[in-house]
Amino acid sequence: MKKGYINNREFYRGKKVFVTGHTGFKGAWMCAVLSQLGADVTGYALRAEPGSLFEKIDGENMIWHIEGDVRDFDSLKKAIEERKPEIVFHLAALAQVKDCFDDPVRAYSSNVMGTVNLLEALRSCETVKSIVVVTTDKVYENKGDGAVYRETDLLGGGDPYATSKTAMELVVKAYRESYFQKEECRLGIATVRASNVIGGGDHVQSRLIPSILNAVAGQGRVELRNPNQTRPWQSVLDALNGYLAVGRLLYDKPSEFSECWNIGPTLDGIRTVSWVLDKIKNYYEGLEASEGGQFDVKESETLGLDIAKSLARLDWEPIVSADRMVELVVDFYRSQRSGEPERSICERQISEYYQI
Repeated sequence: MKKGYINNREFYRGKKVFVTGHTGFKGAWMCAVLSQLGADVTGYALRAEPGSLFEKIDGENMIWHIEGDVRDFDSLKKAIEERKPEIVFHLAALAQVKDCFDDPVRAYSSNVMGTVNLLEALRSCETVKSIVVVTTDKVYENKGDGAVYRETDLLGGGDPYATSKTAMELVVKAYRESYFQKEECRLGIATVRASNVIGGGDHVQSRLIPSILNAVAGQGRVELRNPNQTRPWQSVLDALNGYLAVGRLLYDKPSEFSECWNIGPTLDGIRTVSWVLDKIKNYYEGLEASEGGQFDVKESETLGLDIAKSLARLDWEPIVSADRMVELVVDFYRSQRSGEPERSICERQISEYYQI
């Protein structure tokens, strides 16, 4: 097994880290992980939604918390100037496919111009050494033929979510080649293309896990839009550990690692929607599903990531199997229902992952 998680555990102690979008699902887990690894974390994001994981883990008292919008350049630049980060993780985005479809102006202003604002603010930040911009596996031009996509494959997409994320990739490329890789700068910047991340504490009802757990709680049947869709499912801890590995490697070797990286599961994690439901059914008898309504936006039947480049060049690999990923979700839910505080559950699962 590669030792990237150990290297991350040692590297981030005492580092000044700036996380945008920290009140979202992955952002909250990122704050919990970085805090447990001993980093000095600043978060910049919109106010946490009621019932969110960030709210439940009392995130405002875990890190230096700043409420702000990445579309507000002056506010964002001021926060960066005050906090003087060394490493930046950009997770802020309008992240739901349907939300982007329903409000494309907000999608492009948040995802594209929010990224421009961040990178422009970081151009004058002398302390920053490493920037990791999180996009998505949906940046690829998906032909629907079951292929798994490599970093060299054609980018595209046919809806506001996918194309706004693709535009983020182009913005990063432009800033890298125009500003951050100049001799006088040599700042590390990379994009990480994530898959369908699963973990405890997700509260966004349009996503699969919250909808299944609502049914477990007795709030009706699970509605599956596309039970036969294939997706690359991945533990939130594996995904974040990949982001952290890229951030760490950029810090010391910006020229070598300033590119795009697929951070997804092994082929073991490329499964259908119905497979995820069936695994959770093993824990809860009587769980039933029906086919739900479709989004207005067309969703591809197949999607997979090829992570060969990341496995070859990063000291990272997914270490949570597909079965274990589901076990961790169920453990979180059961522990939550039994009264264990969400922050305690996160800390316990993080400690197990990083062998703290």
